[in-house]
Amino acid sequence: MKHPFKKKDFEILDSIRGIAALYVAIAHCRGTLWMGGSEYSKLFPREGWHISDYIIFGSSMLTRLAVEFVIVFFVLSGFSIAHSLASDKSPLRFYKRRLIRIYPSYVMALVWAGIIFIITKWMFPQWYNGLYNQFAFLRTMEMNEFFKPEKVAGNLFYMPMHGFVGPFWSLTYEVMFYLLAPFILRNVKLYSIISMVLFACSFVFPVQIKALGIPYYIHEFLFTYNIYFSAGVLLYNYFEEVNKAISFLGRYVLLLLLLATLAATFVVNFYFQTETVYSFMIAAVLGVLLMLYFLRFRVEIPWLMKIGQFSYTLYITHFASVYLYLAIFWMLSGHREIYIVNYFVWMPAVFFVVALGWLQYSLIEKRTKKILDLLRKPLDIKESSSLTTPVS
Repeated sequence: MKHPFKKKDFEILDSIRGIAALYVAIAHCRGTLWMGGSEYSKLFPREGWHISDYIIFGSSMLTRLAVEFVIVFFVLSGFSIAHSLASDKSPLRFYKRRLIRIYPSYVMALVWAGIIFIITKWMFPQWYNGLYNQFAFLRTMEMNEFFKPEKVAGNLFYMPMHGFVGPFWSLTYEVMFYLLAPFILRNVKLYSIISMVLFACSFVFPVQIKALGIPYYIHEFLFTYNIYFSAGVLLYNYFEEVNKAISFLGRYVLLLLLLATLAATFVVNFYFQTETVYSFMIAAVLGVLLMLYFLRFRVEIPWLMKIGQFSYTLYITHFASVYLYLAIFWMLSGHREIYIVNYFVWMPAVFFVVALGWLQYSLIEKRTKKILDLLRKPLDIKESSSLTTPVS
């Protein structure tokens, strides 16, 4: 199915990528560099709180949706890949584009994590010897296995360990979707029906599905995450119909609906005290509403669009960069305690990891995009002459 999406439309969608990547970076900066809300309430009992304590505790809770915003990424990926395959269905050419697009930056991020591991272990060996047990230092302990051959192999083939590359978990399912996309998107209706059936089976019969003994990554892709890619694919293929169906909603009403969905995601996460399939489903709706709102009303936020351009590099490099920031903080402040009590220590880290993400994007990802532009030019000329949609 062809759609009149233009390059500008995907530049607009970069704002949503910017929102998602920035939110995840903020969540990891806060979660790694501050003691955390639960520990804060233990050290400072609520009966002694002032208004500032409530503000600190409440605002820290607003960073809980890191995994839910990854779901937004999955919906965006389904939409974008459906567009990429709309005009050129060749699996080999698609794989070539994807490989050039994502793998050099991915390898660079692995190297970056290894460099930060070596530097920080030399500076602060106590991070890696089990002396501390805070969340941040559980991740450093996991890095002790980073250079083991089996871990290196797993990381290179998108089966990442934890530690500084923990956020890479989502890339496993992205790559699985990419590998299947040229085939499963040839019949979107069948793919969507199968995705819904698999999701429903897991939702209704989770114990029985797990008892099948399906390998972990395949199980998680088929029964947990694939449904969100399919939501993006469906939105792409029926965008005009969906947009027409909600045309009666004005700009501010749709914005209020979008904000209400975001609030519902928080409420469900708070209720279960963690991410769940329920918060995932609402996050997927949030992703769809964001795309409809931004495209329908041509919402352009230049600075978010800029971050969206390097959102992939930011996503895969920021977590290691947080530990570089932590090392610099320790070096300059002389801090050696397990907890950082000062809530505001983590905030400058957001600018730090974004700046490093942009620098690494300029070195690697930006160059791979230029290569892709050269590969696409012949196809763009062919498509212009036949009035078809350009590949994204």
